Amino acid sequence: METHNQEAGQRAQRSLNLTLSTTVFIVGFLLGRPVEGQTFSAGDPSHFRYDASVSLGVTLLSTKTQSGVTVEDITYQGANGDTVPAYLVVPQGTGKFAAVIWGHWLMPGAANSNREEFLNEAMMLAPRGVISLLIDSPQHRPGYKSAANPVLVTQQVIDLRRGLDLLLSRPDVDAGRIAYVGHSWNAGNGAILDAVDKRLATFVFMSGPQSTMEYTVSSDSPRMVAARKTADMAKVEAALKTNVWADPASYAKDLGPAPALFQYGLHDDDWVPQADAKDYVAMVSGPKQVQFYDADHALNEKARADRDEFLRHTLYLAGSH
Repeated sequence: METHNQEAGQRAQRSLNLTLSTTVFIVGFLLGRPVEGQTFSAGDPSHFRYDASVSLGVTLLSTKTQSGVTVEDITYQGANGDTVPAYLVVPQGTGKFAAVIWGHWLMPGAANSNREEFLNEAMMLAPRGVISLLIDSPQHRPGYKSAANPVLVTQQVIDLRRGLDLLLSRPDVDAGRIAYVGHSWNAGNGAILDAVDKRLATFVFMSGPQSTMEYTVSSDSPRMVAARKTADMAKVEAALKTNVWADPASYAKDLGPAPALFQYGLHDDDWVPQADAKDYVAMVSGPKQVQFYDADHALNEKARADRDEFLRHTLYLAGSH
């Protein structure tokens, strides 16, 4: 009986650890610590600097071609020498091609909570003349060790910037037609990317961004209301203030001039309440379109169609109007 209870306890702990590693709001900031010897003000892009002269170290693992579209399974070197698993989806023919970088969501238990989430969309865009880079976030890489949300945000934003370097190094990519699409946590990271790296032509943000401070401290999200009852909110608020540079809201005023499409669900109360979405968008600078859908955090087919049309229009793809 004791062995059975121990095994059950271990399974429960593993389940809890998975939830903690993929839920990147209140728990992530509770784990956060100031960076010793450095002070970052709100919206300070210095946290996302990197040495662009370091080799990308691109490694081709395998190649598969379907209906004239090639999917390359690759790795490249990201922040601090971390190995980033990625897919490159390459159209048939010769460039200059438009390009899209895709950042997946982190929904616990979702089968597509990795670079597979957007693979079908990337395959559908390829015949229109689009190269896609789809990367795994740090939480879904081999050997991942739990880390505080601000650390992961820094790593992911730099890895995305390195991914942009990878695309720009290709002679078949049009440097003036590169987009970013991010879902949930990676919508927030995409907002920071928008603010600190002006090389991208357009952005699509799905089920995010939002103010981490607002969501954690004052939103009416049922999961956050429950979490606040058991959390030491004084410590949470202190951690949020210390790490305000990792909050997408700190960068809202610095978005643009690239146009952005914001997509939110009307039934996403747990993760992005409507008030959070509207408050964030109201702060955003730059050209923007905002759409709310009869959907939850995953969004729906109408959102996918709108996303496709927005990318076709802003990247000047064949078939746009």
